[in-house]
Amino acid sequence: MEYIIVIAILIAVLVVPVMIAARMLGAQNTGFGSALLAVVVMVIVSKGLETAVSQNIIGLIISAAIGAFIYAGVLGTTFWRGLGISIISTLIQVFTLIVFVSVLVSSGVDLG
Repeated sequence: MEYIIVIAILIAVLVVPVMIAARMLGAQNTGFGSALLAVVVMVIVSKGLETAVSQNIIGLIISAAIGAFIYAGVLGTTFWRGLGISIISTLIQVFTLIVFVSVLVSSGVDLG
């Protein structure tokens, strides 16, 4: 049961920000299924790039460009809006994780 809750939280933290960013930037496909597909493809591509590119900055630039194309294709928007979706959704994800960890720490949960 705990694994199901963790998976649900993980999906929400990864997929919902993409949905929000896609709607903010006027993408055509902003539903949960499209956002989930985009996130799954992004994870696969990121893992592939992680093993193929050894230099961090080059990998980041390549990943950002490929990610923008993935978001553009899956979510039905332009390359530049796809890049915007990537940036906005990442900011939302980071903020969400910071809030989540802050709540855990302030409630006395042992993270170590």
